[in-house]
Amino acid sequence: MVLIRVVALVLLVAVSLAVSWPAPPAIAAAKKLAMILPGSIQDADYNAIGYVALQALKKAYDMDVAYSESVAVADAERVGREYVAAGYEIVAFHGGQFTTIAKKLSNQFPKTVFIQEASGPLPDAGPNLWVIGRKWYQGFYPLGAAAALATRTNKVGFVGGVRIPDVVSSINAVAQAIREHNPKAQFIWNVIGDFNDPVKARQTAEAQMSAGVDVIVPFVNLGLYGLVEGVKASPKPVLLTTFQTPKWDLAPKHFMGSLLVDFVGPYKEVVSRIAKGERKGYYEMRPGRGMSLSEMRNVSPEVAAKVRKIFDEVVAGKPLPEVTDKMPSQ
Repeated sequence: MVLIRVVALVLLVAVSLAVSWPAPPAIAAAKKLAMILPGSIQDADYNAIGYVALQALKKAYDMDVAYSESVAVADAERVGREYVAAGYEIVAFHGGQFTTIAKKLSNQFPKTVFIQEASGPLPDAGPNLWVIGRKWYQGFYPLGAAAALATRTNKVGFVGGVRIPDVVSSINAVAQAIREHNPKAQFIWNVIGDFNDPVKARQTAEAQMSAGVDVIVPFVNLGLYGLVEGVKASPKPVLLTTFQTPKWDLAPKHFMGSLLVDFVGPYKEVVSRIAKGERKGYYEMRPGRGMSLSEMRNVSPEVAAKVRKIFDEVVAGKPLPEVTDKMPSQ
């Protein structure tokens, strides 16, 4: 079932991006690019859209591409070294948990260009390291606003995967949105230590729902599937947001809206600039640039319109402080 969803997702994204993004410039010489992913490409989520981007690069540039999925942090350095030894000229780490490894390998292999995703520019990045900065927290602010406006119990939950800056800043953005749009609401957040553990995600969501939470903002990948099952089993109505991809069919009565993410454009831009000889650089993803808001469902037209307006304000530059080292109080 999940595999079918992934295939459909690949086809859907490929068609839409063929219209959205201009044709890339030709690469002067053949390139070999490998991508290292922390989870399964069958998650119909973060890892799946990384795989979509990889296949788009293969098609656009006639590149020789390869990938390794479900790579733990402890194994990522070894996998990266194997790709370098196999002659891959570009090695991309699709995951914010790999930053230390990417910097280490880029220093040891100056002839290889590395791509690393992070929460922003990486200090001490070497001359052969491209960084794709993902400002997730800017997209999570409108999701937090949606939760603040939709809750009826005045209790909003957040279930995060690993305590990395991306997750911490997103928790703080949701907390800020709740303060600004429903200061009476209580915010209950948990970080479970794994983006891809459905059991932990479900147990955490169930604990939050037992405490009265009726809207949950998840920041997990495969873990979402367990979380959804817990929400569907709840005797009381609970709403969810999601991100990366739309997942309406998993819980049509529970999903409010999604922060949709496109990695094809960013990776095409980075690879095209590598082809021009730019071995180091920074590309920033944010709402309006690689991130968009889906339609809103299961909320009133008034709430849907307000959330859309809030998202547009973020796209226009609404100031949102990025807090990556301190968690908000509960």
